[in-house]
Amino acid sequence: MKNLIPITLLLISGLFAGAQSNYDDLLELLVDEKYERCLYKAMKYTEEEKTTKEALPYLYVSMAYFRIDQSEDETLKAKYDKAFKESLKYAVKHRKKDKENAYFAEFADYFSELRTVTMSLAEMEMGEEKYTRSKGTYKYLCDIDANDVGAWLMKGYSEYMLKAKKDAELSWKEAKKLISEGAVSGLAEEQMKLFKKGVITISEKLDTDGSRSQAVEWLNLAQPFFGEDKEFNVTYRNIAG
Repeated sequence: MKNLIPITLLLISGLFAGAQSNYDDLLELLVDEKYERCLYKAMKYTEEEKTTKEALPYLYVSMAYFRIDQSEDETLKAKYDKAFKESLKYAVKHRKKDKENAYFAEFADYFSELRTVTMSLAEMEMGEEKYTRSKGTYKYLCDIDANDVGAWLMKGYSEYMLKAKKDAELSWKEAKKLISEGAVSGLAEEQMKLFKKGVITISEKLDTDGSRSQAVEWLNLAQPFFGEDKEFNVTYRNIAG
């Protein structure tokens, strides 16, 4: 982790270089690893009348919480034992404030890092069959990026495993809509991995449950994107023939 911090900070510096200059004070605190002070100041911006409607302070709060969660300072982490969940909440708040999607591309590296850790958490929850938790975790990903096809698929899978089949159908319907509208072309690398995982996971489960036609439908929808992928093709051959 220590070896990764300088690289991460350089990435942060590069990302924020083109961002709104009004929050250079927060940038400086973040780069200096003064995460708690950054959190306090950013939180004040979200509460002040002049800045409460601006999107960036909420993103700084998210980043500060995330860095606290990823920190090696155990005392700080113990003080903010729900820091990771808060980082997700404020990332969602930022996205709601950033209605024009003005900053999402600028901070793509941060969102990618946040998604990767979130995906690992959800996978662990799934492995422990804690589907209510995994559903909530995947929902955060959907709220952070409504075009995240894989997140919708896995949210739907969690709902399916909870016997909430109508909810699962709605989540999967949204995923199909996004695929048909071409949203896949804008997905990041880790989102594409989740997309593949989602299709494989739900198609195998549907096939096991006797719904092979639905499983094949999903595999055919994903085939144009993963036709050269060995893992996908193993599942495709086993189910679709």
